Amino acid sequence: MKFVDNIINKIDKKLERFDPLWQAENGKGGQRSRYKDKTGVAKYREWRGVKDTFYDYAAWLNNIKSMGIMVAKAPVRTVKGFLEYRWMGSYLGTFMFIDRLFEGYRGEELRIAHMNMHAIVQNLTGVIAKVMNNDERFGGGPLSDTIIPYDEVLPALFMKGFKELTPIPLQTLPEFIICDIDQHIEPYYIDVAESYGLAADVCSRCAAETGVAIDDAFPKFGKAFVTTNMPCNASEATSMFQRRRVNLPDFPVTLAMQHNEPGAHPYSVQVLKDVIKFIEDEYGVKYDWKELFKYAKEINEQNKIELEKWDLFKTEYSPLSGISESLYRLYAWASANGSDPYFTKNDRKVIKRMYDCYERKYKPFGGKTRHRAFLWGPSAVYYTDFPTWVQNCWGINIVLNMDSTMGHNMINTEDPEEAIKDLALFSEKATMRHHAVGGFDNVNAVWDYAKRFNCDMVLFNDNVACKGMNGVHAIMEEQARELGFHFIFIEHDLEDSRTVSRQDMRKCVNDYMSIVLGEKPLDPTLVEFDDSLAY
Repeated sequence: MKFVDNIINKIDKKLERFDPLWQAENGKGGQRSRYKDKTGVAKYREWRGVKDTFYDYAAWLNNIKSMGIMVAKAPVRTVKGFLEYRWMGSYLGTFMFIDRLFEGYRGEELRIAHMNMHAIVQNLTGVIAKVMNNDERFGGGPLSDTIIPYDEVLPALFMKGFKELTPIPLQTLPEFIICDIDQHIEPYYIDVAESYGLAADVCSRCAAETGVAIDDAFPKFGKAFVTTNMPCNASEATSMFQRRRVNLPDFPVTLAMQHNEPGAHPYSVQVLKDVIKFIEDEYGVKYDWKELFKYAKEINEQNKIELEKWDLFKTEYSPLSGISESLYRLYAWASANGSDPYFTKNDRKVIKRMYDCYERKYKPFGGKTRHRAFLWGPSAVYYTDFPTWVQNCWGINIVLNMDSTMGHNMINTEDPEEAIKDLALFSEKATMRHHAVGGFDNVNAVWDYAKRFNCDMVLFNDNVACKGMNGVHAIMEEQARELGFHFIFIEHDLEDSRTVSRQDMRKCVNDYMSIVLGEKPLDPTLVEFDDSLAY
């Protein structure tokens, strides 16, 4: 073994000039040196040394395998999907997207990142195959009448109590997930919505979902549709537009907006009871609490492990951080949400590796991290590969993102009355509701998170079209000064990269790091570059 390691070390030494990290350190180039101008297309794969390069390539092949299995399950339907739906083509960029997500990753952080990403890929490809095989536009399938489409920001766990039904979040494929992969797909749907008269200053996520509905780009299945007012009033308006185009009996799950108020929780509990009755009546089935408890145990264990990870995030020895933590948690909680046991198995493996790294005092990113930051940002931080970029360029380690702070309460797995109370709280703490529009105390929690995880910096979402967040800008600036945090507002327009480009977002950080802090970049090739044509 030592003999093999010696040979590998010699090869690594001989080929280190191709390593972008070595190039950046020695003024010979860097991460952007291998890209074609203005694109996210690399001329060749990143050289990470023998072991890490082969591991990375094997992980890439494993994801290709999942895509192949998806196509094999529905070959004809998949081709029809590409011809019918504009958003289907964007999924072809998934593997290039993953490559950019983990630039500069080595060792344990690379392995854990790929473990998390593969969990997403294998689950998502399965959902796509299921949708294609049962889409009524292509003739329907065995599950067409038993699928219950629901709004993407409602936790899937609640729906698992209907044993005979298959819950599918309707907006996930054409909007919620694909906007993270492709910055160019949602502007098309935004333009569709605005061409019908929708105001141009609304949240671009809501505008995009409305455009998908008007463009008739939602898959067709099910007997009824469960909508919601989450996370904001713009989303509630979106549900009204979708109601007209989806043309199914629908139930609006109008959870309490200010959900921390004393009277909010009982109201939300009653709403969930009402939606159970609605689905029972429309589909002729009964809610099975034992079935719900089975999946609740999965999410309970995932939440327990997630909170264990938080203890390790407080240290400098956690190999899980940045986009490999936040994107995984976003999908695992908001999309899978206890319905896929693979995520539980993956979490067990990941936490085991994390404890091992802690015991070995393993420092990720070669110990080059300069700052620890809490990131308060949604979709735009994903299609820009933002957490990866700030680490590679400025040495800012994104310890945690707001998407990781969604509902961590445990669900009672014995008493239905207690379980539905827990489910209501679980739903109230869902995507964005718990972060931006659920009351100012939720927004203000950013400081508690930053302190808890020993951060010296906060990077904060500044969505130019979000009516809820625009009003807190000055207040947050003042609090940051009082509390002594380095504080950077990241301008963006969520899913419309035409308003605020990727480079404009990066400039917010570049200016602060170079002008205010007077620091030099770890990789100068990453400071300013044009990737406007990238996915």
